[in-house]
Formats: sequence, structure tokens, C-alpha cells
Amino acid sequence: MPATAPTAEPATDDARTAVRSATIPCEVCGEETPHRILHVERGGSASGAVRGVARCRECGLSHPFVSEPARTASIWLIVSEGNRTSRRRAVLPASRKLQVGSGVPGATEPLVIHKIEAQGGAVVPAARAQAIATVWAVREGGRSVRYSLILGRLTRSGDLPVTPGTVLAIGAPVRLPTGEATIVGLRARGHTWRRPGDEFPSDEVQRLYVRRTARPPAGSNDWSSDREIPRSRASAISTAGRSRSSPGRTIARTTPRARTAVSGATTHRSSES
Repeated sequence: MPATAPTAEPATDDARTAVRSATIPCEVCGEETPHRILHVERGGSASGAVRGVARCRECGLSHPFVSEPARTASIWLIVSEGNRTSRRRAVLPASRKLQVGSGVPGATEPLVIHKIEAQGGAVVPAARAQAIATVWAVREGGRSVRYSLILGRLTRSGDLPVTPGTVLAIGAPVRLPTGEATIVGLRARGHTWRRPGDEFPSDEVQRLYVRRTARPPAGSNDWSSDREIPRSRASAISTAGRSRSSPGRTIARTTPRARTAVSGATTHRSSES
């Protein structure tokens, strides 16, 4: 029966390394209770398990026990804070369950998990540590989404602070440090989404694409002018020889050629002949 690692009591002269007590599961009590260790098998096993006989201090039952060291798993932990990202290894109990939106076990700082990648590369909402390859987390209260503000031919980038659980949708308004804007596109799940109605939790969004909803006040030059309408080469050539102030090209008139009676038309000749 699995149990937690025994805790040793003060050693005696004849057995300084003997384990005297442990908190292990009891078959009668149905939970982990303090036990007195009566016997421990010598030699142990290659896995580090401790076997022996113990007596429950709650019900008095004596029974065999097996205490195995807790298995651990090493995973990659990527922590994002604005534009800065750090990557390190985290060692967790193999059976510990992690899920999106919860904290990171054993972390010395307040972190919130926003993405979990399994060993096979799939993104999952929750998994045991032994099946996880990478965990992405952000510092609690410091979550932000990168945005690109489209200003005609110019683009400006920044970070939009968001609260946990915020849903970002195409066509929704957002308040940037520089003013109001509208979401016209977003990057999530490896794709760029632009259709009205597309929406994702902020934890899944890598970048927003936004446009201004109102022009800046007079005197501001951060709003670019509209682009010129491109013109074809044929259109440019057809108007190259004239302008709005000129009547156009002048074509010299010539005396029409005389037509013969064979064609059935009257012969025209010059009045001088």
C-alpha cells in the first residue's frame, strides 16, 4: 500500500537509523493516520521503497505497509511579463494535476497558467505533470496582450493590459493608451482571424490588430493620410498629351482623295482643277 515517506523519531543507541513513526494509510480508518513502525525490512529495494509492519495509533490495527518515494517530473516553465520572457525547468510531483487558470505548484511568485502543452505537442486544458512538456504562465495581475495599431501606412505596437477571463472579439472596442480603437483581427491558435463574431479568451490571443475609431484632435500628426489610388500605365499614356487647360492635340487636315466611279461613288476633285 503506497504511503508517504516516514518521519523518524529520535534514534536510540542500538538503532540510530531506525524509523519509529510515519503517516500512512490505514485500512480501518480509511485515511492517512499516524502509525508506529514495528518492523522495517532490511536491504530495501532498488526503487527506494520501504517495507515493514506498522500499528495505527488511532485504531490499534497492525498491518504491513509499503512506502515509496514520490515520483517527480521535470517540465519547462515559460513565464511571460510584457515583452520579457524567461524559461526554466520546474520539478513537480509526477501525479500533480495542472490546469489552465490555476497557479503553478511550488512557485515562489504568483503565477497563473494560461497554456499547457502535452508530451505529444497537443495543447490541453489540464494534465498530470508526468504527461506535460511545457507550461506557459504569467505573473498574476500582469497579463497583457500585444497589439498592432494600424494607422494607414504606419503600424504602431504596444501592450494592452487585460484581466483574467477577458474575451476579445472581432469588432469589439478596446481602450488603448492612445485612445479608443476597434479590433479588426487577432492571432490565436496558430491562425489570424478577421471575421465578425470570431472571439477568443485573452489567454489564447498572441496579438491584436486594431484601428482607430475617431480621428485625433487638430494639430495631431499621428493619423496618416489616405493612400493614393493607383493608376494604370495605359491611363497615364492616354492623357499624357493633353491637360485640363489645353484643347488637346492638333491634327492637320488634308484634301480627301478622289474616289473612282468603280466603287459606285461620285468622284470628288479639288475646286482648283
